[in-house]
Amino acid sequence: MELKALIIGLAGLSLSLGVQAQNGTDDPVLMRVDGQPVTRSEFEAIYKKNNQDAPVTKEALDEYLELFVNYKLKVREAETLGMDTMAGFLQELAGYREQLARPYLIDRELNEELLQEAYDRSQEEVRASHILVQLPADPSPQDTAEAWARIMALRDRIVAGEDFAAVARSKGGSDDPSAQKNGGDLGWFSAMQMVYPFESAAYGTPVGELSAPVRTRFGYHIIRVQDRRPARGQIRVAHIMLRSMDQDPAEKQADVERRINEVHALLTNGEISFEDAALRYSEDDATSAKGGELPMFGTGKMIEEFEDVCFALPTDGAISEPFQTRLGWHIVKRLEYKAPPSFEASRAELKQKIARDSRADITKSAFIARLKKEYGTQLFPKNLAAVKGLVDASYFERGSVRMDTLIRKDLVEGEFMSDGRPMRRELTGVLVEGQLVNTRSRRYEDLAHSPQDTVVVRDVHLGWRYDRKKASKLTRPVATFDGVVLTQQDMLDFLESKQRKQAPVPVDQLVEERFQTMVDEAVLDHEDARLEAKYPEFRMLMKEYRDGILLFELTDERVWSKAVEDSAGLEAYYQDHQLDFMWDTRYDADLYTCADATVARQLRNKYRKGMRGQELVDALNTGSALNANLQEGLWTVADKPYLQGIVKPGLSDDIAVDGSVVVVDMKEVLPAAPRTLDEARGLVTAAYQDHLEKEWVSALRKKYEVVIDQDVLYSIH
Repeated sequence: MELKALIIGLAGLSLSLGVQAQNGTDDPVLMRVDGQPVTRSEFEAIYKKNNQDAPVTKEALDEYLELFVNYKLKVREAETLGMDTMAGFLQELAGYREQLARPYLIDRELNEELLQEAYDRSQEEVRASHILVQLPADPSPQDTAEAWARIMALRDRIVAGEDFAAVARSKGGSDDPSAQKNGGDLGWFSAMQMVYPFESAAYGTPVGELSAPVRTRFGYHIIRVQDRRPARGQIRVAHIMLRSMDQDPAEKQADVERRINEVHALLTNGEISFEDAALRYSEDDATSAKGGELPMFGTGKMIEEFEDVCFALPTDGAISEPFQTRLGWHIVKRLEYKAPPSFEASRAELKQKIARDSRADITKSAFIARLKKEYGTQLFPKNLAAVKGLVDASYFERGSVRMDTLIRKDLVEGEFMSDGRPMRRELTGVLVEGQLVNTRSRRYEDLAHSPQDTVVVRDVHLGWRYDRKKASKLTRPVATFDGVVLTQQDMLDFLESKQRKQAPVPVDQLVEERFQTMVDEAVLDHEDARLEAKYPEFRMLMKEYRDGILLFELTDERVWSKAVEDSAGLEAYYQDHQLDFMWDTRYDADLYTCADATVARQLRNKYRKGMRGQELVDALNTGSALNANLQEGLWTVADKPYLQGIVKPGLSDDIAVDGSVVVVDMKEVLPAAPRTLDEARGLVTAAYQDHLEKEWVSALRKKYEVVIDQDVLYSIH
């Protein structure tokens, strides 16, 4: 899979090069493969992607054209075999498309502003306390009003002079359970560590002041900013920990303190390495076997006292004094420090975080608002009001779901009665070649467009009971944009698809929220469906991914996997090409590397007395472990050039190599000879793959006609 991802992923490079596809007469056909046109822009994009720094010459174009023709022939063969219609391929391509489309479905300018804002904030750390008044997941207007009144009353108490922590801990104070212990103190944090509205309020409030109430998905907060400081960066340390808790007996606490001081003394006196001390004494089972090493971390990832000591260490290798946290006693050693990175170095990581953060909703909402304007979106409130008239308290009741069922397409009904209760039949998926392919749409009407006879459906008992006869007459538009019409029936279907048990809210509020969601999703889906037509570079990128997947799958089948699995073919190829897989002359020898000529003389004396191998090296290293070392094995001159010319068995003369003296104990010189298949399997397999590919390409060139317009080719510059 890694190879596949690499091959397909390379296609995406053309997007970053800013290569634009052209249209009409500006983009002539460069070649036809089996009658299928290939434009100049497609060839040029891939050519320049793979030859970024090279000048465009006739010779270079001719050379690359050969590779490109082979590529297109393989893709054409995959299409002829119908691989581009298989369920697995379609699902995989859809997955790639979803990823590649994301940058086109956000407000890029706003996203760039949010990137810069997140980076700027990441250069500073904030210490703040908060008080939370929670809200339910779907708050009613009354819930919201009551929460607002309560948070304002708490804020008024603090403004009047009450202590923030005392108010947080008081009865009816903060709903954050940790407030009873910490008085609302959140410690230090930086950008992307809190939900975005909370982060914005914290960074926008001066030190020592109290924020206005801020709403997040958790409820309402008031924030007091205690301090600010420059970002610390990240640090990697090793630690030794002896466990000790406040509730432990005094004798035990004193014993732990004495032992940690003894360990520190051993380290200070050089009697033990930090790694050995962690292995021997540390009671952190997760790190002791690794010399106490912890992963790289920054602010807010560890206990505050622990972080403070780590970041205070001045240099790599520095070791702290023993210190205590609520977990016990520690000694830490600084291993590596990274200062806060530059904006460009941070960009990729920040971009990923923003995509997973509520900031993504901001860019998405801004993008949808722009699309609505671009598409001339019109809403019809009077027609929507007729839908509202069908929504009652039953909408908030729970329905029930039956298991997924296989059914013939012609038997599917959208809605029907079962046991006297209304049912909705949702399309879950279709079966393609025995594989379930999930569908994006749940509308049973869309089954008409499915070529498959057997589908997978899910029957849902509807909790919502409304006048079906009256609803059947609701066909007027509730929204239009860019030629798309959303009807009252669409709105009813959408309401049904979103029905679940929930606390009742005003019908007006519910339907308006669902309506906005439906329109937003429809507008975004419409734009998504138009990306290939609207953005030539996206169309080209998708084609490269499509062709890349087909190329990989078919090449794997015809070449890579076949070479591995076709043992008879591999054996036959090896027998016909044995001379291509020869061993060079090999030397079976022990190589002794000595510190100097004196050690080499000692080696010869001990060798004459019958010592060999590791026994000999151990004898030479009694005074110093650096006197000599041994390498045993089969060698070639390519491995060890100094073996050239040594043919006599026994010890060689002294050989000066990189400031040391090498003495060779030659056992046997093995002349050049063919490798066995097992010895050369990797090389033979690679050569066999190359052979299979050449045969395959030759057959494809005979099977499919390729017509090239040389004038168009050489117009590329």
